[in-house]
Amino acid sequence: MGLRKAFLRLATIGLSIGLMTSAALAANLRVLAWDGYADAGRGGEVLDPVGIGVDVVFIGSDDEIWAKIKGSEGQDFDVFAVNTAQLQRYIKADLVSPIDVTKLANQKDVLPRFRDLTAVSGVTKDGKVYGIPFCFDSIGLIYDTDKIKPAPTSMSVLWDPAYKGKVLAYDNGEHNFSFTALTLGYKDPFNLNEEQMAAVKAKLVELKRNVLSFYTTADEAQQIYQNNDVALIWANYGQQQVKALQKIGAHVAYVNPSEGALAWLDNWVISKGVRDNAAAEKWIDFMLSKRVGGELSERTGFGNTVTETGSAGGNDKLVWLNNVEDPLKRSDMWNEVKATP
Repeated sequence: MGLRKAFLRLATIGLSIGLMTSAALAANLRVLAWDGYADAGRGGEVLDPVGIGVDVVFIGSDDEIWAKIKGSEGQDFDVFAVNTAQLQRYIKADLVSPIDVTKLANQKDVLPRFRDLTAVSGVTKDGKVYGIPFCFDSIGLIYDTDKIKPAPTSMSVLWDPAYKGKVLAYDNGEHNFSFTALTLGYKDPFNLNEEQMAAVKAKLVELKRNVLSFYTTADEAQQIYQNNDVALIWANYGQQQVKALQKIGAHVAYVNPSEGALAWLDNWVISKGVRDNAAAEKWIDFMLSKRVGGELSERTGFGNTVTETGSAGGNDKLVWLNNVEDPLKRSDMWNEVKATP
């Protein structure tokens, strides 16, 4: 996802934590992770349950993960983190191993929406579990609490003529087509037919006429907010964006729309080339502890799958990002939207 580059700038500095040695096992556990997922702040606490040293390599894009795992056919890493929109690609390429959930004691205590893995799109295949949800964030709506009362409940507020010229939207065709499809009531926002695509495009042209500006980074959105009369922001960067705005004194709040909020979900997976399956399972199980989840959310603003956070309440509807029917077509149509007077 393109979102990830911005996430990394806001995550804490991660460091390799291969510090311990073990007489029982000579080889360290090899972990490939996003910055902030396995930082030195937890040090020995992470290593104690695993019982061996841990070597962490940090990555900065989905393409980099694929290059490292596919390049070695899964032999260079034991455990890595990947989102649900990408995981099926690894399963199809036979680069990941099934996970025995019975070995993960903490899985039974995760939040209800992540407990039944058969109900989490993208983490299973042919009855086998390949991904264990770890952290997530929704892509919701930021609103200025001084300018909008009562709190909005739907993305449809972005089209309200009362806020013409006071809306910030994200410059991305793929996500914009998806969230607008949800607003129009389409069941599958990632697989739109020709008629639906045309309707979404027309709706986006309407949105454009209400928008003050389109932004690409969270910093850019913040600068525009500070220098203009902004009431609503389609929050591509979720809770991190809220925290950054509140830090500068903005009176803003965040909601996940009733029609469903797009959301990304990262999972721990075990590589096909895992050298010590038991150690990999211990790593994943520890990552599901309440303390690890709480610390992750405190540092990054991401939601975790163990403790409740501001990213989504138990009744919020989240629509996990998935591959779309035609990324190039969406991009072309989005450019046409922006070019429309």
